[in-house]
Amino acid sequence: MVEEFDEIAHSGGQAFFLLKKDAEGSLGLQAGHKSSRPVPSVLIGVYALPQGVAVSSLPLGGWGATMDHPPIPGCYPVFIASDSQGKFGHNCPRCNGYWRSGPWPNVCPYCACIANGHEFLSNAQQHYVKHYCDTLSDALNSETEGEIVIDMDEVADAVGKENKPDFYISEKSQQCKFTCMACDEFNDILGRFGYCSLCGTRNDLAELQATTIPAIYKRLNEGQSNEGCLRDAVASLDTFVSQYARQLAELIPLIEHRRSRLQTKRYHNLKEVDDSFTPWFGIRIFNGIGDDDQQFAIRMFLRRHLHEHNGSEVDQRYLDESEDTTVVLKQHIRESKEDVERLLPLLLKVGRNIHKGFHQLLPPRPEPIAAFEDKKARIAKYSKQRN
Repeated sequence: MVEEFDEIAHSGGQAFFLLKKDAEGSLGLQAGHKSSRPVPSVLIGVYALPQGVAVSSLPLGGWGATMDHPPIPGCYPVFIASDSQGKFGHNCPRCNGYWRSGPWPNVCPYCACIANGHEFLSNAQQHYVKHYCDTLSDALNSETEGEIVIDMDEVADAVGKENKPDFYISEKSQQCKFTCMACDEFNDILGRFGYCSLCGTRNDLAELQATTIPAIYKRLNEGQSNEGCLRDAVASLDTFVSQYARQLAELIPLIEHRRSRLQTKRYHNLKEVDDSFTPWFGIRIFNGIGDDDQQFAIRMFLRRHLHEHNGSEVDQRYLDESEDTTVVLKQHIRESKEDVERLLPLLLKVGRNIHKGFHQLLPPRPEPIAAFEDKKARIAKYSKQRN
């Protein structure tokens, strides 16, 4: 099992340049990549200036396919192989954040920077492109026939060893590995929350509905403290709202007062969340939730404050804000399993409303999502035919 920040070896292989003169003495070039290591390996291509700067992606076709013309005359075709898990490291050209995913990302998972795939090459891959171009330039300038090889097997075998080759490249596992629920892309990012680097869909909702809420249900069914489960349920939505609020503050033009409020405020009070998200952004957090359920959810959020900061005793602030007439000042309150179970699906509805409204303002890229939906439809059709 790969742990956090483990070094992941390169998939190896050899990049080769075959130089041969024709009958007239002109030097011809054949470049390629070959590998026989028993690990996953994916190959991509970029066009790079002779100085070693990648300027565009290079689509690779099957056998017999011709390559596109370079965007700038004189560019070199450079072949880049994946790590030994078939993934690629990336660095954002804006924030320099590092992550792993498939070969051609569109969006930085941290700052939502949108760029062309080749602009997200990792720092190590950029060094490799420079090394590749320098090696190729030296070979062409020598005007000597023969084969020149960049041995990436030697690089792959050096993981964990003290002595490294002069040129070395590897990737590093991050902390949160998730598959995007919208486009099915693998992402391996620092921290827990971010954007899918292929389509730009945030992963917060998937984490909430697939991991966080089911874990609280499990604790309730095991007989753990109802008050503790309530505290953690409210805290999970507080975290959820805070993530989207910070992104809105960074990506949507706002007056300074609103930006500061979004970046610094805690979100323990659902009424206050609604008072900012609805008028400022048109995100209706209670959409599809009836009045009784709204008031219940607001009250349960206020109760969380009592359990966390007031020893579970009712204070005047709770009475004023909740309008709860079932308790009196100084009363020690307890939660029922049924009330916590009633709250959890309401949290999911609020989360889905925020996620949907957020991505109406900042839409994901439709092409990867459409491709995934088409793939699911084809699989479903094939399965139906087989049955």
